[in-house]
Amino acid sequence: MVDFPASDIKLTNCFRSSVLDSFTQIPVPSQKIRSVRSENLCFPEANGTVPYTIASFVNSVDGRLAFNDKPSAFYIAAKNTYAGNGSKADFWMLNALRCIADAALIGGNSMATDSDYVMTVLDSELQNDRIKAGLSEYPLNIIMSLDCTDVPLDHNLLRQTIVPKILITSPKGYEYIRANLKIPYTLIEKNRTHELFKPKAELPVFVSGKEDSTDVREIMCFLRQNNVKRLLIESPGYAHYLITQGMMNEFFLNHSGIYVGGNDTMIFGKYTKGFKADAHPHMRLLSFDIYNEFFTFGRYQFIYDK
Repeated sequence: MVDFPASDIKLTNCFRSSVLDSFTQIPVPSQKIRSVRSENLCFPEANGTVPYTIASFVNSVDGRLAFNDKPSAFYIAAKNTYAGNGSKADFWMLNALRCIADAALIGGNSMATDSDYVMTVLDSELQNDRIKAGLSEYPLNIIMSLDCTDVPLDHNLLRQTIVPKILITSPKGYEYIRANLKIPYTLIEKNRTHELFKPKAELPVFVSGKEDSTDVREIMCFLRQNNVKRLLIESPGYAHYLITQGMMNEFFLNHSGIYVGGNDTMIFGKYTKGFKADAHPHMRLLSFDIYNEFFTFGRYQFIYDK
């Protein structure tokens, strides 16, 4: 666990949209959350077909997600030497979103930046609130990869047996797993419910789509069928992909007051084509909080034109 005194990470709200008044679901009532950001995290009523998707990232003022010499997003916050505890507030916000999420998703590239990356709640007060609210002890950890060649197969997340996890991939990715994964795994059947939130010694593997492509609609319906109401995305690449499919609902974007620049650093959608002038999503600001003049916190809702 990490010590997160509320007085060290207190945020000041500068803007709150009236749209939040219609968000009636409070997954985890928490005095700690109210102490830091004035009110509980609330969301719309859960969809019966697909999960409500949220993402949490920290970026520089020019939209960079990492330095070219430090690929982990952690450093965009940590190397802001004027932010005080702003970087700690950033990490706490990620933990607050893990607290209210049924599942959290990571990609292979993000796993490769940290050999101990496991998506759990590291604030003991939030963890207690999560359990009191009736959620599973840990969010279901989802590893998402198209072909699995980017997944470090000796990673601790795959081998540990305390936090529930599942690997989702394409048929091509499954062939790679069959040939290279050295730990026990189980192929998950489609169109039925499973005990995904129960930790298992064997790694559950869900195969979706055709050849080297997954079927995002099938995946989201499968997760919702298995009681994933709110899904936290911690992979920038997959978050961008969900945006292209009109399936990303919210971004929590924390802005670190640094400038990175360059064309050799990570940005959203770096390896894909951008949206066109006449066809692109819009983002409504739901709230804006400030820690200090070097670290701010925005919450945005995606709006997709029909």
